[in-house]
Amino acid sequence: MCMVKKLSIYIAFLLLASTVFSCMGVGQKVVDWMSVAEGDVKVEGEYHFLEEDGVRVFLPLSFKRYSMAEYQQTLKSKLPKAEADAQINNINQKANLDGELYIYFDEESGSTCLVYAIPYMEISKRDAQLFLGMMRTQTENLLDASSSYEKITAKYVGYPKNCIFKSVYKIASETKNFEYYNALYFVTRNSKTIAFQLITPVGVYFDPFIEKLEI
Repeated sequence: MCMVKKLSIYIAFLLLASTVFSCMGVGQKVVDWMSVAEGDVKVEGEYHFLEEDGVRVFLPLSFKRYSMAEYQQTLKSKLPKAEADAQINNINQKANLDGELYIYFDEESGSTCLVYAIPYMEISKRDAQLFLGMMRTQTENLLDASSSYEKITAKYVGYPKNCIFKSVYKIASETKNFEYYNALYFVTRNSKTIAFQLITPVGVYFDPFIEKLEI
């Protein structure tokens, strides 16, 4: 399977949740890690070991690892039944993709960080550009007419075998009264690829945490 095709599959599943995550009670509290700014050298957090993949991710202290059952229960408690059922179906589909899914949730802010240990992919700058085009198309297809999205940033650093690719979108709806940020990171290094999806109530600078990833 070509690289672009592989990326398109993961993009589709990473974006499936976008229309309902906004209803999860995000925005209850802005916590310390959300004030990290570009140029900050030290950030507070802790490492979490991804036992199936021999990788350590560095996340803010308020993020806790959730089992699938615990996260499904969180969805049920924060979403109307129909939306919770749809989101549970989505997270189950993501768990069935090749690779491993690890779920982290920040109860204080309502932020979710999904970490995917996916099959190894070398990602070139050209792949990243195509990735952005697919993201735009799929976001347009997934959002309803009352919602809008805005690309906040996109960045590619490195080369195909050792790179970080990042994109951040703001998604909002005046009609439904929500606004949140959907950040995607793909990190390829040492013959492994790790993807992150971070969903937050405000725009955040998460790069220092991603850069501490140990593969």
